[in-house]
Amino acid sequence: MFSKLSKIAVAALLFFAPIKTYADGDINVTQVNFVDIDTNYWASNAIMNLAKTNVISGYEDHSFKPDNHVTREEFASLIAKTFYLDLPGDGAKQTFYDVPSDRWSFPYIEASKEFLTGYYPPSGKSFFSPTLDATREDVAVALVKTLGYQPDELQDQNILERNFYDVDSISPSLRTYVALAVEKQLFSGYPDGTFKGDKQVSRAEVATLLYKIIKNAAADGESTLKLDVSVPETTSDGTFYVTGETTKGATVTINDKEVEVVQGQFKEGYKITQGEGSYKVVITARIPGGKTKTVTKEITFEKGGPKLTVDDIPEQTNKQSVTISWSVTDENNLGTTVYVNDEVQKNWTNSKTINLNEGSNTITVKAVNSIGKSTTVTKSITFNNGGPVLKVDDIPDTTDKDSVTISWSVSDQNDPSPKVYINDEEQYSWNTSKNIKLSEGVNTIVIKATNSSGKTSSITKTISLGTGAPTLKVGQIQGSTETEKLNVSWTVSDKNDSSPKVYINDEEQYAWTTSKTITLEPGENTIVFKAVNSSGKESVVSKTITFNPPAPKITPGYIPDSTSASSITLTWTISDKNDSSPKIYINDELQYSWNSSKTFTLTNGANQITLLGINKYGKQTTVTDVVYKK
Repeated sequence: MFSKLSKIAVAALLFFAPIKTYADGDINVTQVNFVDIDTNYWASNAIMNLAKTNVISGYEDHSFKPDNHVTREEFASLIAKTFYLDLPGDGAKQTFYDVPSDRWSFPYIEASKEFLTGYYPPSGKSFFSPTLDATREDVAVALVKTLGYQPDELQDQNILERNFYDVDSISPSLRTYVALAVEKQLFSGYPDGTFKGDKQVSRAEVATLLYKIIKNAAADGESTLKLDVSVPETTSDGTFYVTGETTKGATVTINDKEVEVVQGQFKEGYKITQGEGSYKVVITARIPGGKTKTVTKEITFEKGGPKLTVDDIPEQTNKQSVTISWSVTDENNLGTTVYVNDEVQKNWTNSKTINLNEGSNTITVKAVNSIGKSTTVTKSITFNNGGPVLKVDDIPDTTDKDSVTISWSVSDQNDPSPKVYINDEEQYSWNTSKNIKLSEGVNTIVIKATNSSGKTSSITKTISLGTGAPTLKVGQIQGSTETEKLNVSWTVSDKNDSSPKVYINDEEQYAWTTSKTITLEPGENTIVFKAVNSSGKESVVSKTITFNPPAPKITPGYIPDSTSASSITLTWTISDKNDSSPKIYINDELQYSWNSSKTFTLTNGANQITLLGINKYGKQTTVTDVVYKK
C-alpha cells in the first residue's frame, strides 16, 4: 500500500522523472505549445504545466487532442509510472486472461492491479478489458487506492446522494471509493449536478486530475515518516511479536522481509530457532519516492525453568503417610526430570506417597529440564501421631516494630490441657497469645504443644525485624547571625524506643531536654544533630550558620567645634552585642572599663580627639572629632 500521496515524494517523481503517458501515437518530448490548446481552454493551465515537466506529452503533429479517450491499459501505464510502482520481473504470473505476458501493457497492469478495477466473474477466468476506455469511476477508484485511502476513512456517508442525482451511474461496489475521491477533493462532478461515473475519461481530464494531485502534494511535502515499534526485551520460549504503527500507506519490512500493514498498523509473530542469546530486529518503513525510516530493537532469548505445580497438602496430619501430586510443563518443550526429596521419579508418574516422621516434615519437589534449568517447590507437614492439634495465627513476614503477638489454639482428644511452649518457654494454660520481643534481623518462633502422653505438635514461624532510625526534627536555624549565642531545638521519636539518645556535636543531651544554647565562633559553624535508638539505628541532621560579629557601638557626648576654654570634658558610651566589656582608647590611651568621661587640656589651634572601641573578636569602631581652641 502507498501513502496518501506520500505527498512531496510523489510530487518529486512526477516533476523530475519524465514518463510516456500513452502507449500508442505519443512521442516523449518536452512541448509547451499545442496547436489545439489555447490559453482560454478550461484545462490549459494543467496541460501546459504538466507538459513543461514531461509528465504528459502531445502527438507528432504538435497537437494534444484533449478530448481523446484514455484506455484502461493506458491508464494502468500512467498509474504505474507516476507512482513508481514496482514492475514484475520475467516469468511473472499472469492475472488476467486477456493480458498475456507478451502484451506491452502487461507489467503495468500487473504492477497496478491492486488499484485498478478488474473483473472477477463468479466462475471462469478474471479479465481486465485493456482496450476499453477508462471511465471516471475507474480513475476515481485507482487514485483513492493508490494514495492509500481506506473505506473506513469516509466521513460523509451520503456525500454522493447530496451532490449528484445520477448516483446510479456509479457501480454499487465502487461507490465508497468514488465518495472518498469526492470527499478528498480528488474528483468533482459536473455543473449540472451529475457525476457520470460510467463516462469515458479524456486526456484533458487526466491532466487536470494529475495536476490537482501534484499541487495538493506540494502543500504537505514536508510531512515526516512515522515509525513506532514495540518489541519485548526478553523471551523465555523463543516466541515474540513485533508490533507498531507507521504512516498510512508505508510499506514495512522486518529483517528485510515485508509484512502486512493495515491502516498503518502491523503485528508480526516470530520464533527464534538459533538458541539462547541476543538478537537484533531491524524494522524499516518506506513510502513511495524512497523515503525510509529504520528502527533497530534487541531481544534476548533466555530459556526459563520448567513450570512446576504441586497440589496443596495439610499443615498437619495424624496419618503416617501423605501423597504428593504434581504437574510439570516446559514452554520450550525440553525433557524434564522430577525429584522428590532428591529421589528421581519415573517420567510417567505425577504423584508419590511419602512416609512421615513424627513432627515437622519438609518435602521438596524439584523439576529439572535438559539444559539444567530447575524449579523447586517446598511443602511442610507436621505428623502428629495422636498428638495435640495446634493452630497458630499468621504473622507478617517482616515488620518494623520490635515486638509481635503470637496467637494460638490447641486441642487434644485425650488431654484437656496440653502444655504450650513458645521458644521452649512454657505458657500458662489459660493463655492463648503472647507478645514476643524481636531482635534485628530474622526471628524464628517455635510454638510447640505437648500432651500428657508426651506427643507433641510443632509449628515454626519466622519474622524479620527491620527497625528504622529515629525520626529527628530540628527547629529552623537561620543562615547567618550577629549574635554569638544560638538557641537550637529539636524533637525526636522512635517506634520502638521511648527515649532515643540525642547528641549535638557529639555531646549527649539530657533525655528531658529539647533545646540547647550554643556559643558560636566567628565564621561558619556546623551543628550536627544525631539521634540514636536502642537498636543502634541513627538519624543525622546537619545545620550550618555563619556568625558575623559586629564592631562595638560608640556614642560620644557633645564636643564643640571651637572653644576659648583651656580644657573640655568628653563623655561617651560603648556597647557590643557579644562583649560586655569592650575596650576603649582615647587618643591611643586605654581607658578604665568603669570610666565614661575624660578631661582634655587644649592647645591653641586644632585639637584632634580619636575614640577607638575594640571587642573581644578584634572588631573595631573609630570616632574622630576636632576641637579648635581660639
